[in-house]
This record gives sequence, structure tokens and C-alpha cells, in this order.
Amino acid sequence: MRGAATEGLYGEEAVKGTDFRFHCETLFSRSSLHRFEIGLHRHSAFLQILYIFGGEGDALLDGRAEPIRPPVAIVVPPDFEHGFRFSRDIGGVIVTMLPGALPASVQALLLRNFQKPELLPLQDFAEEKCLRGGFERISAEYGNREIGREAMIEGQLATVITLLARAVRPRLEATGEGLAEQRFERLLALIARHIREPRKAEFYAKKLGLSETHLNRLIRSVSGLSLQRLITARQIEIAQQELIFTASTVQMISEGLGFADPAYFNRFFKRETGMTPRAWRLAEQRKIGGSGAPQINPQTSILASSP
Repeated sequence: MRGAATEGLYGEEAVKGTDFRFHCETLFSRSSLHRFEIGLHRHSAFLQILYIFGGEGDALLDGRAEPIRPPVAIVVPPDFEHGFRFSRDIGGVIVTMLPGALPASVQALLLRNFQKPELLPLQDFAEEKCLRGGFERISAEYGNREIGREAMIEGQLATVITLLARAVRPRLEATGEGLAEQRFERLLALIARHIREPRKAEFYAKKLGLSETHLNRLIRSVSGLSLQRLITARQIEIAQQELIFTASTVQMISEGLGFADPAYFNRFFKRETGMTPRAWRLAEQRKIGGSGAPQINPQTSILASSP
């Protein structure tokens, strides 16, 4: 498997603009363009999830080789080198997404459970049928222009990522990573509880029975982020939920999150999302209404038969 680091989808130019959130296609449609071999590459911003139900192959994930014996799922976080060889009867789907476009709770699941690429055999996973159904629905929705298309995809992504986190959990606990994950989950709960009140690292460290140094080390090891970035992500998630699901003004939302100056909140929100709160609300309302959905090739659906 030869190749170089690349941005964008494999074999294509980098995705331009801010509208890209997720992409879905069959493994056959992508790999057949490259003789069923995807050379080594990495994506600095994209998370990819492969669900494979037929055929076979090999995966090279961050320097280690693993056989593909379906049903399996493969999760590749951003900035890890990966490549694949597939048989010509490969059956499955690949979903590419920007992690930052997912709800903060789903981002937290990814950060806690997929710090490195994982290949998950699913033969004995009790919820494998539900997992496959989630990927089939994502693919079907991606290929249509129905109202609420993006909302449906986002909901299904939350479902499949949660199921994958449950599938990988026994492996993490067997390797002794469970205690750190439990502490991190308690930290996330504390952040959510005190999101509208300014709290410093000392407060969270005391609540968890840790030193500030140990707390910072825990956060970095589990999420790769700082405490402030975790808090910021939760603030943005709450603001986005209120912008979509309530009639609250931007000033009301900013005050509810503890921002005394609405102008500062506007700058904060734009820095994190690339848009002002008002512009973001209007854009999301248009998406929920089903307008502006791109034309999709129906052959990208997992339900389409592979030759």
C-alpha cells in the first residue's frame, strides 16, 4: 500500500467551503476506482467509519496490519495513517464526517473511546443488526432530498457511534483504560452541571479527588484537549440547541451561558463555528427545511447492489 498524506476524500481534491459535514458512499464505488486498493493516506480533519458486511480484505491502521473478516467496523480518527486492500466482492459503506459538526455528547464518545484507529469484529456483538440498520439508513438518507435529511443523518450517526463505543468498551476495560474513562465521564457531567457558572481547574480537580496536574494529564490523555476546550465545546452545543429549538434571542442565550456582553458572545460563537449566532440559526433552519440539499449519485447507497 503506497501513498502520501492527503486532504479531502481519497483520490479527490480537498473539500472546499464550510458546507461539508459528512459524506457517504459504498466501499465498492470508491475502491473500484483504484483497483480495490486504497493507498496509505491520512486526513487532518476528517473522521471515517467503515461498516463492512461482505467480501474480505486487509487494513493497515497506524502502522499495524489487521485482516478484514466481516462483519466488522473500522473507526479512523483524524490524522492517523490508514490504507486498505479489498476483494472485488467487497460490501459495505464508508462515512466521512467532520467531528466538530457532531453534537458535543457524540464528540465526547469519540474522544473517550477512539483515540486511535480501531477495527471491531462484530460477529458476537449483540447489537450488530441495529448497527447495520443505522448505516443503511444513513446511506438511504444521504441519497435523497427529503425534508429533515441532515437531521436524520445526524441522529443515525449518534446511534451508530454510540453502538460502536459499546462494542469497543470491553477491549478498553481489558487493557486497563476503564478508570480514566470513568473519571473523564464524571468530569463531563460536572462541566454540564456548571456550564453557566465560571469554574476553574481547581474546582473540578477537587470534585474528582485529583491534583490539578493529574486532572490536566487525564484530560489530555483521554481527549487530547484542554479543560477550556471541553468547556467551550459544551457552551457551543448548548447555544446551538437553543438557537434551533427555542425562540430565545441571541442576547438571552448569551446571558444564560454567563456572557455579560452579547457582542463578546457573538465573537466567541463566530470564532468557534465560523458564523454569527444569527447566521448559524438561519442556515440551520434552511437545512432542517430541506432546502439546498446537494444532488447525490444513488450508486453511493449501501442498498445499491455491487456488481
